[in-house]
Amino acid sequence: MMSKIVVIGAGSASFGLSTLGAMLREPALRGSELCLVDKDAEALEWVTRLAEQANEAWESGFTVSSSTRRREMLGGADFVITALAVDRERMWELDRRIALRHGILHYGENGGPGGFFHTARNAALFMPLLEDIRELAPGALLLNFTNPVPRLSLLATRHYGIRTVGVCHQIIFGYLQVGVVLGDKLGLDVPPHYTFTWEDEFAHGRTYALGGAAARKVKIKAAGINHFTWILSLTDRETGEDLYPLFRERLARHNPSFEPFSRDLWRTFGLYPVSGDNHLIEYLPYTHHLHRGGWERYHIQMYPFHLATQEREKMWQMVRGMVEGKVSLESLKTVPSERAEAIIAAITGNSGACEEAVNVPNKGYIDNLPEGGIVEVPATLDAQGIHGEKVGALPEAIAELCRREMAVASLAVEAAVSGSREIALQALALDPMVDDLEVARSLLREFLEEEKKYIPQFFGEKGKVPGE
Repeated sequence: MMSKIVVIGAGSASFGLSTLGAMLREPALRGSELCLVDKDAEALEWVTRLAEQANEAWESGFTVSSSTRRREMLGGADFVITALAVDRERMWELDRRIALRHGILHYGENGGPGGFFHTARNAALFMPLLEDIRELAPGALLLNFTNPVPRLSLLATRHYGIRTVGVCHQIIFGYLQVGVVLGDKLGLDVPPHYTFTWEDEFAHGRTYALGGAAARKVKIKAAGINHFTWILSLTDRETGEDLYPLFRERLARHNPSFEPFSRDLWRTFGLYPVSGDNHLIEYLPYTHHLHRGGWERYHIQMYPFHLATQEREKMWQMVRGMVEGKVSLESLKTVPSERAEAIIAAITGNSGACEEAVNVPNKGYIDNLPEGGIVEVPATLDAQGIHGEKVGALPEAIAELCRREMAVASLAVEAAVSGSREIALQALALDPMVDDLEVARSLLREFLEEEKKYIPQFFGEKGKVPGE
């Protein structure tokens, strides 16, 4: 079935490249229309030229077009893919510095004070796009990769009524951890005494390599919220053997420097978390206090902003090299997929395929989490759409951790939509990393002052931070 697929943020070298390669090499999408959109005209031109060359070389049969004006592309779209950000590394570092002034140590992509700042900035980008989708492509399915994934997916579904699935690759880190712990059982080549480090990841990309190898051997069923899901079952894909008992046994005596925070959460709450230490700390109040030493105790690593910037430049060198014929197009086939093409192919082909982690409004999928809030669960996909799997109830303590974050997320989205400083203050005051109302007010005031040009919804007729 031929579809019109619009990619917003196609000029993102890292995300756009992985989506592009996977889309063009998916046989089920042959003959579809691929529309590439980015406000950066130069980046868009390079990506478009690459798409055209790969489409011709691979005989993919796509019709490729591009524009810096999204309204020219959106009309009649069947699928819209979004990957947007505001000056990602620089703003993320600014968020970190604002929180650090108040003794809060985090880098808050999706949670903590930085999670609120990130939500507000990206919502300001996202809302005009959602208005355009609602007007020009009301029947489209939105595949949202823009972070914070659950918050912006909630914004799209609750406030704009747009069919949305939030997509995140973090389930692969769960497979990495299982692969490391059960490496000999699964026949995997795991480096001795392996521990995850950002430097190693940027240099060698072991998460996709080891995680992907483990995923071919075992099956994880996990549920919760994005970057905060928990392994409910772990089975051998071939035999159906329950591997959770063996994983727990091996984990208890595994190298203690391997994901120590995740293991402490497992010992405390009974299920093993998927996302790894560096994402789990976004939602929990156990490591952020500057003077209690939680980061040192658990060996938490700050996200390496400089390495991310360098990696983006390497990706652009690769793009330019392929377009100019200096780098083989075959390298595009090895870029890990973000799974957009798999979701679209399953829906258009009515295949009933399974996706192990999608972010969708809760419709009884997790019994003890709020209806309508965005949860991450397994799902099946067919021509009628995306059908989350009913996984029952989470253990009550874990459910309460998720409910609290869902409440913070709901307030953050409401504040970002309305521009209400009162609701913004409530979102920060409810966050588990903020234990002082004056700190909450100061965080909001400094955010409004330092990031004003990115958050117009909070200005105009708005006054001071409440309570000042």
